[in-house]
Amino acid sequence: MSCFSRRNTKAKQQQEREIMPMTDTDQVVPPALVEIAPILRVADGVEARYPRVAYLCRFYAFEKAQKLDPASSGRGVSSYKSALLQRLEREDIPTLTGRVKKTDAREIKSFYKQYHRNFMEALQKADDKDDLTELRKVWQTVGVLYEVCKSVNLKHAVQVADGLKLAVPPPPFPIRR
Repeated sequence: MSCFSRRNTKAKQQQEREIMPMTDTDQVVPPALVEIAPILRVADGVEARYPRVAYLCRFYAFEKAQKLDPASSGRGVSSYKSALLQRLEREDIPTLTGRVKKTDAREIKSFYKQYHRNFMEALQKADDKDDLTELRKVWQTVGVLYEVCKSVNLKHAVQVADGLKLAVPPPPFPIRR
């Protein structure tokens, strides 16, 4: 095989990776990032009806991946994080225009409350073991949504606090207490 044809093959594979949407992201999560798999599973599950919530879940998963392996030294971590980042960049604006609430914080909080309410109703009706197995999955989803909600609301609170700090000028003299 010549060097030219090898380059062609690599270029073609790279193009296919960029064109192929990331689906079933939890199936290809590198071992170093296994903790983000449930978050991505939730994102895949809610994406059809709530694309912005799915985006926020993926964004949280990306942030968590950054904390888990900041140097991207684990096997496959760098390419996985790059692919996830590309997907986030691609989906940001389209999902933003479809957002129902005014802010991401309100969007995820509203969805979390609705999902939690539905979960509690289902829990009260559950009496079969099969239902309990399904409820475990739903409980895991509620936990992930809570984490994402907490993260997004924390960022929103920091942004508001930063805005307040910028809006209020410092006093001209030191305040003694």
